[in-house]
Amino acid sequence: MPSMFHLHVHTINDFSRWKEWDDTTLCTFLHEYIHFLQDISTVSGLYNIYVLGECLADHVNKIYSMPDGTVNVPLEILPDVNNVLNNKELSELLEGEIEINGIDACSFQVTGRAEFSENFLKYNGQVLSVPKVYVPYDGGGCFLLGNYHISESMAYLGEMIVYGNASGVVEPSPNYPYDVVRQLASFYSSQLASNIPLLFSLCDLSLTFSHSGKALIGFFIIYVDKGCPSDWQSFVVDLRNNLKVVGLNSVSSYSDGLCQIRDLAIQSLDKRFNHFTYDDIRRWYYNIICRAIEMRLQNPLFIYDFLSGGELKHNKWFEHLLKGIGTPVISNDLYNSFFTTKVNGCALKKRRAEFLIAAGSITYALGYGYFPCELRKICRAENRCIDKNCVRAPWKHARKVSPCPYGHLWYGWALKNKELES
Repeated sequence: MPSMFHLHVHTINDFSRWKEWDDTTLCTFLHEYIHFLQDISTVSGLYNIYVLGECLADHVNKIYSMPDGTVNVPLEILPDVNNVLNNKELSELLEGEIEINGIDACSFQVTGRAEFSENFLKYNGQVLSVPKVYVPYDGGGCFLLGNYHISESMAYLGEMIVYGNASGVVEPSPNYPYDVVRQLASFYSSQLASNIPLLFSLCDLSLTFSHSGKALIGFFIIYVDKGCPSDWQSFVVDLRNNLKVVGLNSVSSYSDGLCQIRDLAIQSLDKRFNHFTYDDIRRWYYNIICRAIEMRLQNPLFIYDFLSGGELKHNKWFEHLLKGIGTPVISNDLYNSFFTTKVNGCALKKRRAEFLIAAGSITYALGYGYFPCELRKICRAENRCIDKNCVRAPWKHARKVSPCPYGHLWYGWALKNKELES
């Protein structure tokens, strides 16, 4: 769950016994852990954190101007000088088409190369060229390619790299979106489509650019133009080292571009945890995001190197990542959540880590009308109080002793005496 730092595992065991999990569970966990690494080490993931934070701030500021009583959600974002709406619309465009009505996702087939459509957006008084990337599919339609398809394809390719040779371990997934990148690559080069590690790494690299769909197609073309080099790792590293990042007002180095979006994401998270009582939470996400970006800048293939270590039970790279970056909040089918990460000497206790989920829950409640709090199943498993206030008036749970994270944040953001209504 992006920006919530929450990963759910379909097992009754806890993470301290992860080596006892069956391989299918570990394979699914690997898929979601790759998403976690995408969230904290790519432009796509960090920009999403930033945009959600800006939307949350806009919603909260609107509520401040409302009288006590009912707040109808979702709240609308209107055009203003802060570019909140522009960022939201740009984020949705870059994400691509999540669902396509009327298709069979399992038998879905790409039928040709991507096509670019001219598109312009207003931002900071400027008109930006943000082309749409369309991919044709069987049935005569086209879908908008974006971060969604690339991140899901990347995670599925990661499963294939680590567990693809083990019979019955990788659970079958629909072609849409999980096989979109491989199918699309076949229309550029058979060598490209059959090289799973290369496809994985190009997906990873493309997500470190704001327009990942455009970047990925560009990488495909460069690879073919260079004669499909057999040393794909050198190709990816050289590609990364020679790329520049085009910003709103300038062209910066690749590393500067990553560091800028890192800082924006951290600043956005800091707005959600803007009191000294959250210093431990701030240190935690600061450490893991900065460490992830540091790893990427040192080694553009760091996630692939992790996969090349093999199955998780015997993967030394995975143990290295657990020590260097750790995990998000993990819950299992019993919802007795667990959190064992200690990064750079900073560890969060389980209940403190749950504030991350609570902050995300408020974001989605105000912006999308999704409520109650995502912690409710965890609280129920821990015999904590669950009542109607969890849905409508969470600030009433902001107790001094064993406070509810959701209610505590709601109260701390001065949202008391406001009740949600969809």
